[in-house]
Amino acid sequence: MDSNGLFKIGEISKLFHIGVDSIRYYEKVGLLHPVRNEENNYRLYTLDDIRTMNTIRELLDIGFSTEEILEFEKDRNLSHVTKMLQKESSVIDEKIRHLMDIKANINSRLRSINESLSLDTSGHITLLDLPERKCLLITEDDMPDNEINYRLAEFTSSSEQKVTTIGTCDCYILDTSSIDSEDDYTTKAVFFYSDYLKYESNFSLPEGKYLSLSYRGEFSQTRKYFSDMLSYCEANKLSPAGDPIEFCHIDRYETSDVSEYLTELQLPVRGGA
Repeated sequence: MDSNGLFKIGEISKLFHIGVDSIRYYEKVGLLHPVRNEENNYRLYTLDDIRTMNTIRELLDIGFSTEEILEFEKDRNLSHVTKMLQKESSVIDEKIRHLMDIKANINSRLRSINESLSLDTSGHITLLDLPERKCLLITEDDMPDNEINYRLAEFTSSSEQKVTTIGTCDCYILDTSSIDSEDDYTTKAVFFYSDYLKYESNFSLPEGKYLSLSYRGEFSQTRKYFSDMLSYCEANKLSPAGDPIEFCHIDRYETSDVSEYLTELQLPVRGGA
C-alpha cells in the first residue's frame, strides 16, 4: 500500500491468495473500480476495493454467485442483505433435504446387501409365510440374460421411472418347461424388488406359502435346486402353486465375481400340514 492507501494488483493478489486474472475478472464485471496511476497508467486499487474483495470472498464461501454479489454491490443495504441471506438459507435447506434423501437411499442399499449376505446359502429349504410384495415389473416376456440392461434402459426411458439396480433384486419368474441356449430356464417375466427402496409398483407377488432356498455362484444351479424343491414338496405333501422365482440379491450389478453372486429361489406352494 502506498502513502495514498492504494494497492498494486500484485499486492491484492498476495493479500487474498488469488491470481491476477481473477482480480481483472472482478474489475471487468464491475465489482472492483481501480484508479489509474497518472505517471504509468498502472491499476491502483483503493481501500474500498479491499472491502469489496473481503465481501466477494465471504459471499463466495457461503454459496453466492458472482452475479448475486454484483447485484448486492449495486444495491448494498440492510433489506437487500437480509433477503439474499434468507434466500440462500432456503436453498441450503433444500440441498440438505436432497442430500438426506440420497443418504437414506444409500443406507437402504447397504441394508439390503447386508441382509442378503446373512442368508443361509447352504441349499437348505425353508417354508415361509410371506405377505403380498409390491414389485416393479419390467417385462412379461422371455428375456435373454444378456438383454436385461437394454430392456431396463428401454423401460426407464418409456416410463420415466428410475429403476434402482445396486442393492435391489432383479427377479425372474421362470418357465421350467423351456431351456435356453445356455442351459438355463427361460423367463416368463422380469421384475425388480426391494423391501427398502422406493419405486412406483405395477405388480405384486401374492401372499402365501413359499419354499425358499439360497445359493452362491452360477445361476445354472437353479435347475438342480428346483428339482430339490419338487422333491421337498413330495415329501411334505405340498404342491407347487406357481412358477419358481429367482431373486438375484447379489449379481452383476454389485460384483463382477460370479462366486459372489447370491441367488434365492422361491417356489409358491399349497397344502402341507
